[in-house]
Parts: sequence; structure tokens; C-alpha cells
Amino acid sequence: MKKINIDALLEFSLEKSVRKALGHEGSKLDVGLLLYAPGQTTPEHTHQDMDEVFYIVEGSGRLTIDGEEFVLKEKDIILSPRGEGHGFYNTSSKNLIVLQIKIF
Repeated sequence: MKKINIDALLEFSLEKSVRKALGHEGSKLDVGLLLYAPGQTTPEHTHQDMDEVFYIVEGSGRLTIDGEEFVLKEKDIILSPRGEGHGFYNTSSKNLIVLQIKIF
């Protein structure tokens, strides 16, 4: 078991979004934080080998799912089954923090 404080991991990059691994990489479960400074994106993409769950810890922005846009806000949960297109866009003037859970 491991206890992690999110505040200790918040190192944003002005160049691109950052992923901070929280543990269990290489197993059937991989957990990490996605850190987006204002204006940063992860373009829509798919994964054929995993399902993903996202939890919006802090901030707001937009999400695309198979080309359709949705507004993101704190405490939203997104379930993304394998093969479904998804992308994140921080459209706000504040940082966007997303908890990512990959299930293989």
C-alpha cells in the first residue's frame, strides 16, 4: 500500500502536458496524474489494449469522445472503453489536473 499527496507531484511544464506515474506500472492497473497547463492538449486518440477511467481533480476544459465535445469540470468522471477516441483540452486560464486509471 502507498499513500501519495497530489500536491507533492504538481510539476507542470510550459512546453507540453505531463504524466506523473503514481504506481503499479507494468501490471493490469496503471495510475497516474495528467497535468495540463493553460492551453495544453492531448489530441484525440485511441487505445486498443486498455480501458481508462479519468477523474477531474482540479480545473476545467473540454473533452472529445469520438469527435463529440463535452465540457469538463472538477469532480467529473469519464469512462473510456478500449477503442474509443478521446482527447483533453485545457481551455481555461488555470491548471487542469486529471487522475488517470488504465486497466489492461
